[in-house]
Amino acid sequence: MIWIVIAIVVALASLVLILPFFRKTDLQDAESAQGLNVYKQQLSELDADIARDVITETEAEPVRLEIQRRILRADHAKDPVFVKPVRQQLVAGGIALIVIASSLSLYNYLGSPDIPSKPLASRDIEQEKRAFAGQDLQTLVKRLAEKLQDQPDNLDGWVLLARTLSRMKRYEDAARTYLQATKLAPEDADLYVAAAENYFYLADGVVSDAALTNFKKAYTLDPLHPGARYYMAIYDLQDGRATDALDKWIALYQDSEATEPYMSLLSERIRGLGDQTGRDVAELLETKKPQSNAPGPSREDMEAAAEMSAADRQDMINQMVARLDERMQNEPDFEGLMRLGKAYSTQQNFLESADAYGRAAVLEPANAEPLTLQALALVQGANSKIPPVEAIEIFKQVLALDETVTEAHWYLGVSDAIAGRNDTAIAHWQKILALVSEDHPIYANVTQAINTLSQKAEN
Repeated sequence: MIWIVIAIVVALASLVLILPFFRKTDLQDAESAQGLNVYKQQLSELDADIARDVITETEAEPVRLEIQRRILRADHAKDPVFVKPVRQQLVAGGIALIVIASSLSLYNYLGSPDIPSKPLASRDIEQEKRAFAGQDLQTLVKRLAEKLQDQPDNLDGWVLLARTLSRMKRYEDAARTYLQATKLAPEDADLYVAAAENYFYLADGVVSDAALTNFKKAYTLDPLHPGARYYMAIYDLQDGRATDALDKWIALYQDSEATEPYMSLLSERIRGLGDQTGRDVAELLETKKPQSNAPGPSREDMEAAAEMSAADRQDMINQMVARLDERMQNEPDFEGLMRLGKAYSTQQNFLESADAYGRAAVLEPANAEPLTLQALALVQGANSKIPPVEAIEIFKQVLALDETVTEAHWYLGVSDAIAGRNDTAIAHWQKILALVSEDHPIYANVTQAINTLSQKAEN
């Protein structure tokens, strides 16, 4: 039955296409009609000439017969007969054959009931999405590279390019791009850690010499940087110093807040290495637990994440942050907003981080911590040696709540020093020396800043 229907449809389609090759056109019909009128007019003129004795009947008879023969031929041509030449008929036949053959081939490929079905479940939708995303990323990389040719001092552009290359698993290119960014921000430990991580991924999870060099550089710039400390422990473990690695992870665990996004993974690492070395870490791990109402990755999630590629792991983190952000928009709470601020800061989305900390500060106006973190995020987002005015105003609010916040004294001192208020700047920095011990990493830096400013004042 289906083939009968197909045959009828194809025949009708072919007929519609080839019929114009055989039927006369309207122009031909018009030409034929015009010719008949001319011949009839000639007969009338011939009769008029005979009546005026211009010519005799005998002389007119041959002419009348010729005109009549032409009238008969023209009248016969008016009939809608198939009059096209053979060449056009062959073209029409070829079109018909092409239509029939292509229609049957297309049906055989797409519509035949004998073809096995292609259910949605059998398709790798995620792979298809990644293929399309890969095309978008290739376009983004090309545009960024072109933009950076014209704007080589665009730090955000280099960082975005590096992140994109990392998502594409072009780890070596990503690492080199992060190092290119360090030329613009040589004191940014995050950039060195990011470069080192990509060398780490390039070496299939091994701290290579290139990775170690950059982890050490980040650690020198910021001895408290969690990423540098974590991977330095990985290097110890890789080098057979399991006890040293465990000690470093425990120290990082003790120095970190329970709400830090890496705490679940870190606790799992400590637990596993504790079992391996025979050290009891259960009591330690009980001292810090995420808030019970804080949605976060389960142990299974973290184990799955450990098996992911860097790009997939980053996508998972981005989705978690987006879910937390959405929940904080609808049901804001202090702890959730503080986690959101930290998460955005980790992603180097400093403006979003500052906004989250600012909303947390509104919920607890007597708490100096969210204001401090908000101001620091604004400083990082400005990416300038001059602290932004908004951050300075927030640091003043911080000191009104808590005089012991060293970060507020430091940046207020920097702002005063830039404005030429050296005495006020030195007063802020001296308060820092009174608040920290001499072996604290900041003590030496503050002392050097005071001495430098004092020498300038004397000169």
